[in-house]
Amino acid sequence: MTSNCKLYFLIPFLFLSYSSIGQILNIEKSRLDAGDSSHWVGNISLTYQLINQQIKTQGGGIKANLAHVGQANDYILIGDISYLNSEGFNLLQNGYVHARAEMMKDHKLSYELFTQIQYDQVKGMQERFLIGGNLRWSVYNKDKNSFVLAAGTFYENEEWYWEEYTNDATITTKAHPSIFRFNAYFTYRTDINDNVYFNLTTYFQPKYTSIEEFRISGIANLNFRITKNLFFKNSFTLWYDNAPYVPIDQLNYTLKNGISYNF
Repeated sequence: MTSNCKLYFLIPFLFLSYSSIGQILNIEKSRLDAGDSSHWVGNISLTYQLINQQIKTQGGGIKANLAHVGQANDYILIGDISYLNSEGFNLLQNGYVHARAEMMKDHKLSYELFTQIQYDQVKGMQERFLIGGNLRWSVYNKDKNSFVLAAGTFYENEEWYWEEYTNDATITTKAHPSIFRFNAYFTYRTDINDNVYFNLTTYFQPKYTSIEEFRISGIANLNFRITKNLFFKNSFTLWYDNAPYVPIDQLNYTLKNGISYNF
């Protein structure tokens, strides 16, 4: 698939509302509304996943979401780790820890600060660190639905390492970029009914120094209640990098299914 074809394939995901690696607190909207008092919410999930990136890999993982929800401010911590394997490859891992503070959320215009540590052996990303902030505009927030637009910036430091084997030699590609990126995204949440909820976030992240080099990423979650606290979860994650640092596919996706316990 050519890069232009990949981009055309990606546009409907970005603008028609099923697009996606954005970190979103995967919890029902009704439980994220503070009401008259602050409270803790969270969940822990066990998942099976399929990843398409250069090679197809599959495996299992664990993810946890934790947030202190207040009337004005939210404090969020998300962690995810996966173990994967594919024929002919050693056990691969990917994961991240993401921390975020959403301030003045009861205002139409608010702001947030965030930081993240990440690694992804499937892509050849040995390490990724970022820190930044955004301004958020609450376009709509009523009953069981909300829609947010945000824009900001972040600093990103990454370490990439990729080995490619040929008949004659092993070709190694390394990169250690340290850059700033613009950051724009939208988040939509809806509690479809008391037993089904859906959320999605999509990011657009071009470089400061070369705006035609960008990433588009995001995640969509659809969750079904089994019991009061137990859910069957489905997530689709998509990542597009039009100028990757190592010779990997520009477009990759991850499909996850699993069981989530909400508290």
